[in-house]
Amino acid sequence: MFEKTLYLVRHAQPDTPAGEQLCLGQTLDLPLSASGLSQARALGRFFCGLGVEAVYTSPLLRARQTAACIAGDAAAPRVLDSLIELSGGEWDGLSFDLIRARYPEYFGPSPRRSCPPGGESDAQGLARARAALAYVAQRTDRCAVMVAHAGLNRLLLCALLGRPLDEKKRIPQGYAAVNTLRYVEGAWHVLQVDGGPARPSEPAAEGVPGPAGGGEARE
Repeated sequence: MFEKTLYLVRHAQPDTPAGEQLCLGQTLDLPLSASGLSQARALGRFFCGLGVEAVYTSPLLRARQTAACIAGDAAAPRVLDSLIELSGGEWDGLSFDLIRARYPEYFGPSPRRSCPPGGESDAQGLARARAALAYVAQRTDRCAVMVAHAGLNRLLLCALLGRPLDEKKRIPQGYAAVNTLRYVEGAWHVLQVDGGPARPSEPAAEGVPGPAGGGEARE
């Protein structure tokens, strides 16, 4: 039976100013924090010996640093632009407290809008995520890692799990989360969500996410 496994990873914790909860899209390119570097090194140990053929990464620094720890002394991670986080438009780099104050129409029980002004829609983000998955899968014989972001990961996981995209925030994606995807007999299956060494996660049945993780929709 022909099988291949792709690990979809969220980058480790970035070094945000004063530890603020920020909307990190594509413009504020932060490095990993000290805790994030520790998480990334733990990922490197986690993947060691798993037979990873290649590591692909978003071009953003927080993802590239995470990917470098995973790759270790093997071939350098390959930057894949389609793995970049969703654009937050006018929200990029702002704190979520400020966003909620300035854009109340996006929040509450019945928000009137969803895509940030000038930002990227879920449909656009999912198209990129699917393209990245197809690109990596075509170049992988057995096993590879993709390091991306919470927003992009959630959209792809929603699609693969058969869930509506408006349920994306119910998909846990903590920092350094590892999601296990397996291609068997022409179809992708989600074996685990929000796992890995930094996450207190158990394998999830397909269609059922693992335990809740931290993080906002775009980061």
